[in-house]
Amino acid sequence: MSDQPRARRLGRTRATSRSGSGPARVPGALAQLAVVVRTPARAAQPLFAQAPKAWQRLLPYFVIGVFVVTLLPVTIAVLTNDYKAGGGWSGALGVAQTVPLLLAVTRPLAAWAVILLADTFGAVLLIQADGLSGHPWPWTPMAIVGYLVLMACLGLRESIRTLVGVWLATGGVGAVLGFFQPPGVMNTAALLFVLAGVMLALTGALRGLGDAQQRIAEQESISEAERARRTLLEERARIARELHDVVAHHMSVITVQADSAPYRLPG
Repeated sequence: MSDQPRARRLGRTRATSRSGSGPARVPGALAQLAVVVRTPARAAQPLFAQAPKAWQRLLPYFVIGVFVVTLLPVTIAVLTNDYKAGGGWSGALGVAQTVPLLLAVTRPLAAWAVILLADTFGAVLLIQADGLSGHPWPWTPMAIVGYLVLMACLGLRESIRTLVGVWLATGGVGAVLGFFQPPGVMNTAALLFVLAGVMLALTGALRGLGDAQQRIAEQESISEAERARRTLLEERARIARELHDVVAHHMSVITVQADSAPYRLPG
């Protein structure tokens, strides 16, 4: 019988005994969620692209779609009825501030640039609105909700340096708009700055945990492969030593028999 199949069976047996004797690893719900939301391998991949189940991979599209479908009519209605903005401008702002959220599943940084520009333009446009007094400005409540959803997508995707830059840009735009604040409004620049920072920190930490879990799993698989390879090499070396001893013994017997043949065999 060949030594390789025997060594493979021995390696599998030892690996099974080690895994069965150790405590069972039961990851918590947070660790499982972190693995699902870890950063996609490629830039164009959607969020949750590496999730093990199909419904998990479709979940970002569903969530973003629900927010877009909900925020779009609400934004248009609030801008028209509460802020007294024109119907055409309300519709244009509603589309510009909500529809780009669909891009956040695959390219959240591009979606952030479009939405921040649309929110800034909307804040400037609302300065001339008749019903602005007593309402939130420069960021409307609908803009804040959509922006936080976008921050969640960014936190799950981009690097820490990018997240810090996005957060500072958000605060900088709000501070600049503060110099043009109309009288009688509720300034929401600081509110969005704080909420965006919290959302980026939470989702960024969850993304980092998922990446760490993935690296740990990869290291464990590499260690298990090295352990199996080492077991196989040890078994091969033991078989080689046994074969060497057997061959050496038989050669010694052959030599003794050959040397003693003239004394044992007549003629």
